[in-house]
Amino acid sequence: MKKLILFIVMAIFCSVSMAQQEKFLVFEFMKVKDNQDANYWETETFWEKIHAERVKNGEIKGWDLWSLKPGGAEQAYQYVTVTIYNDAVSAMEAGDIWEAAKRAYPLISDVDLENIIQKGDESRELSKRMFVSIIAVTDDDFEMELGSVMKMNFMDVLPGKSKEYETAEKNVFLPKFQKLVDKGILGHWALARVLMPSGSKVKTTHLTFDMYDDFKHYFEAYDFEELAILDSKAQLKEDAALKLRDLNWTYVGVLVKTEKFHPTVKK
Repeated sequence: MKKLILFIVMAIFCSVSMAQQEKFLVFEFMKVKDNQDANYWETETFWEKIHAERVKNGEIKGWDLWSLKPGGAEQAYQYVTVTIYNDAVSAMEAGDIWEAAKRAYPLISDVDLENIIQKGDESRELSKRMFVSIIAVTDDDFEMELGSVMKMNFMDVLPGKSKEYETAEKNVFLPKFQKLVDKGILGHWALARVLMPSGSKVKTTHLTFDMYDDFKHYFEAYDFEELAILDSKAQLKEDAALKLRDLNWTYVGVLVKTEKFHPTVKK
């Protein structure tokens, strides 16, 4: 009986722990013209204080601004903001941003606040919004600081193959990335499922993220050869997993602004 009770308690504890680890993110990809870059920076600096209020109020868990490389007018997006929520419902509802803005800028009138926000909207074009959930991560103590580098891989999984693909990522690739993390070659790795948008015309169903301390760490990883030569059985599994999806696009971003509930960022 005692063993049964202990098992039930452990099962509940594990369920709670897994729920706490689950993250829901909203990615907003921005198009910014070269001649608007300074104005856009002012806009996000203004919004940074609002997001800080949202973090304090428990409305969001965090907010980041990433500068996408190499940049330039021909690149589809130049920046992406990432907002971290406690649950999927909060991510969809987004909270009361206007109230957060008034808390952040109590000395600015409502009319002036609206004008500032409207003017800021003119500095960039919100081209794409994606709601995602993190479904697998490496075991690590990676802490993002300003200057951290993120490699974002946009995956399009074959129709009807999502579960098979996610299982392959967890069973085939996650162990490999965990070894890279353990050796310090990689800071962190995560797999995300795109919740919205969806449909046959949406070319991104999943994302993976490779995290590095900085660009030095990022380029050092390029010089690293495979951990070990795969045996024929493992190679077949990896080849089969790769056929489940198309790698449509890769962006590299550098963290330029962040607000977190437990800040680890050196500003």
